[in-house]
Amino acid sequence: MNRFSPSLVISLCLVGITIGALVIGATLVDLDSDKRTHVFAARKTLSESLAIEYAILAASGQQSALEGALRALVARDTAIQSMAIQVIGGERLVVVGDHERYWIEPPVRQSTMTHMQVPIHKASSPWAMLQISFKPTHLSPEERWLTGAWPRFVAVVAVLTFIGALAVMTRILRYVDPSEVIPPRVKGALDSLTDSVALVDRSGSIVLANEAFCRLAHQPLASILGRSLSRFHWEPDPDGPRSTVLEYPWERAIEYKTLQQGVRLGFRPPVGALHTLSVTSMPILEEGDVVRGILVSCHDVTDVDHAKAQLRDAITKLELSQSKVVAQNEQLAQANDALTQEVEQRKRIQVEREELNRKLLERSRSVGMADVASTVLHNVGNVLNSVNISVDVAMRALKRVPIDDIALLASLLQQHRHELVHYLSEDVQGKQIPSYLTMLAESMTQNQALVESELIGLSRNVDHIRQVVDRQVHLARSERPLWEPVCFQHVMEQALAIHRPTLDRRGYEIVERYDKELEGLCDRHQVLQILVNLVSNAQKAMEALPDKPHRLTLQVGAATDRPGFVRFEVIDTGMGIASDHLPRLFTQRFTTRSDGHGIGLHSAMLAAKNLGGTLQAHSDGPGQGATFILDLPVSPVEAPV
Repeated sequence: MNRFSPSLVISLCLVGITIGALVIGATLVDLDSDKRTHVFAARKTLSESLAIEYAILAASGQQSALEGALRALVARDTAIQSMAIQVIGGERLVVVGDHERYWIEPPVRQSTMTHMQVPIHKASSPWAMLQISFKPTHLSPEERWLTGAWPRFVAVVAVLTFIGALAVMTRILRYVDPSEVIPPRVKGALDSLTDSVALVDRSGSIVLANEAFCRLAHQPLASILGRSLSRFHWEPDPDGPRSTVLEYPWERAIEYKTLQQGVRLGFRPPVGALHTLSVTSMPILEEGDVVRGILVSCHDVTDVDHAKAQLRDAITKLELSQSKVVAQNEQLAQANDALTQEVEQRKRIQVEREELNRKLLERSRSVGMADVASTVLHNVGNVLNSVNISVDVAMRALKRVPIDDIALLASLLQQHRHELVHYLSEDVQGKQIPSYLTMLAESMTQNQALVESELIGLSRNVDHIRQVVDRQVHLARSERPLWEPVCFQHVMEQALAIHRPTLDRRGYEIVERYDKELEGLCDRHQVLQILVNLVSNAQKAMEALPDKPHRLTLQVGAATDRPGFVRFEVIDTGMGIASDHLPRLFTQRFTTRSDGHGIGLHSAMLAAKNLGGTLQAHSDGPGQGATFILDLPVSPVEAPV
């Protein structure tokens, strides 16, 4: 991503061009020529002065003084490397420094910048040559750039050029930048749009973009201007057909000069996830049907696509739930019709059942309440068997009442009402009437007691059905359990009473072991609902093995390994549970029976969890029976003051 503004980049380029021009010009023009001429003249003058002075010393024969003067000069002047006095046609008279190393004979005996030779006269004739070897005046590139004035000159020029160029380019680009040409009202209107908008020229380069496009690209406007729109990270539509060729709508708009609307493309910014955009490209035409530019509008539909996908999933789940609700409603309607026909004479029960039906139908219309209806049906079904048995027993008892005989007795007594005493004491048929009435009274008393007992049990079971529904609605509203003082032995006995007629009819042995003193605060009907499910499952597990004698063991007591908990155990000798089924036993819709629905144990586990307890199952394998253990926390019942 370009992190520098165009004005800064252009200013740096101008500085580079200026410095390059200075270096090339300095190389071609040779700016140091005047300096070298001045140095050559100074060295020539010095050499001629020394030649005159040394000529005087040589003429006076002061050779030692001459040699000392040469040495002092070499030691004082750092520019001199070596000196010597060469007698013409003879040997060197005086040598100071490593003259053999530094001295190079000038061509045609002419002095150079580094090697000066001046004649020394004696008696008006050349006697010797003064040879002086100077250090070179030019510096190495490293010394020149590190110690010379040239780098400082270049640095000053570069800084001044950069400041001037930056000021000029900033002012120029202020008029060249299309975003600055746009009136503030128009630019503000573009920036206020939620869609990303970019204006590109005929080559596809961006000449204007609003803030939404800058946020989408995670780049400032200065970095976007001039870039080709096709150079961003575009991808084919993630939800569309896979295509190897990616066609850009703005290029098609330039080519065909027509509006390209609603083209879906994927846009991947430098940071963040892939966006799905609906791109609309509108060509801007001038006279002659010539494309002047393209206005590209990008509408982000990522959230819309995500919402549509969620909506499709919700619709699918809703359809599945609706089919389940319809099936459960059909079952519920059948159960209600059957129960209404069986207990039609009890108006109060009919009203409660209609109320239950209304509540269940209202709940079943809401998405996600299919499980509530399933749980209610399952728990109600566990009680309906006992209700059917009680109704059947009551109906048979009523049928045994000799209503016809009573009518016959009434007719006989009516016929002999004028001689009733004689008829009852003397007549053979009349004397049997008192004893028959006594026997009839005993029979009716027994039938009445039987019917009353069955009706009490029927009322209790119907009340349990109502409580099952109320508690299920209570749980569906996520409310707290309804605590009340409970004797846990009575709860287990009530659960057993619902299924006892069937168990007795099958001839199963029932073993009960209860801690009669164990009481506490608990939700009675939720606990009863769990135990009814467990006893019902135990009964069906034993019915699956009809050729084997069975025993049902029910135990209630304090959990020795869990202080503060009461433990309910339901132990059967039925078909047992395979080891691979145990981990999934309490999963919704899982069942090992062909006629099962996988609702009872799941709802019982949820109810136990809602009460703060646990529900576990153990089995040694198929045919070895099973044990279900319900542990619930016990809150002590406060004694009345």
